[in-house]
Amino acid sequence: MKKILVPFDGSGYSQKAFEKGLEIAEKFESKLIVMTVLQSKISDSAGISLERLEEIQEEEEDAATAMLKKLEDQANEKNIPFSIKIIHNPSSSDGIVSFADNNNIDLIVIGSHGRTGFRKIVLGSVASGVLEHAKCPVLITKGTE
Repeated sequence: MKKILVPFDGSGYSQKAFEKGLEIAEKFESKLIVMTVLQSKISDSAGISLERLEEIQEEEEDAATAMLKKLEDQANEKNIPFSIKIIHNPSSSDGIVSFADNNNIDLIVIGSHGRTGFRKIVLGSVASGVLEHAKCPVLITKGTE
């Protein structure tokens, strides 16, 4: 197991997934990749200039980078190779699965729910989509918000 992917949205659920991913990466001497999927809201942009849309996108990327960089210290303490990735995709689950497929990910560790508001009764919609479509093994962690 060389590459472990942890989708991270800042929720308590994704924090639990990160902690589990860190534990597995340490045990198997794997590289840990933590990612965030930004969902562009172009449809909500009526009346906003292209320049302002680009500024908004840059602000979102900066905030996501800052959030993910906070996790880097924990990986460095354990000497775990660590990288962050921010991608844009209207569907978080599709973005995660596509990234995993294109980057030879060996394991995805994802929280059972995230910040996507309404929860499904059994499993969050993003985790469910990743579980259904990923070609590699998926570990779903449970935890409370």
